Amino acid sequence: MKKILLMSVIALSLVGASGCSNNSNSTNNSSAKSSKTTQKKHWDKKKDQKLAKEMDKYGKKKSQTYTKYDGKNKLSTSANRVYPDAFKKDTFKLNGKKISIGWSPQGEHHYDYDVLAIYNHDLTKDGQHKTFLFCWHKQKPIVLVDESGKGNVVNLHVSQDKSLNGSFSNIMYGENI
Repeated sequence: MKKILLMSVIALSLVGASGCSNNSNSTNNSSAKSSKTTQKKHWDKKKDQKLAKEMDKYGKKKSQTYTKYDGKNKLSTSANRVYPDAFKKDTFKLNGKKISIGWSPQGEHHYDYDVLAIYNHDLTKDGQHKTFLFCWHKQKPIVLVDESGKGNVVNLHVSQDKSLNGSFSNIMYGENI
């Protein structure tokens, strides 16, 4: 009787242990699958080209010329701000609060504000400029504007230009412009 009881306890222990190890393997498999899942890219060459056309139209309408950051050559403003380096060197604020912002050419969610495109127009040589930062924030497109003078604090504001905001939103959501 003691032998039967002992054998039953051992058999149940083995069944329980094998169940735990199978459970552990399934957990490992599911985490391996989730780490292989690719993040959705929010910005691509086609969208970039559409925005370039829109910025060309926008500049002509405003009688201004905008220089695009091309992802390779640094973009300098008349306020001596150099993009994209400024994201690492300077403090960026929106509505007086420090924000997490940076160059993220495909919108990979590295920052609270992923900058997808940058366009600058220097109004004067003494620091007046208008730099548009086209961003992805909380699953929505947003256009931020840098008109800050020289210094290492960049006070941004949300663009109030309905035409520009609408064009960027349409591009991001794949709607015809």
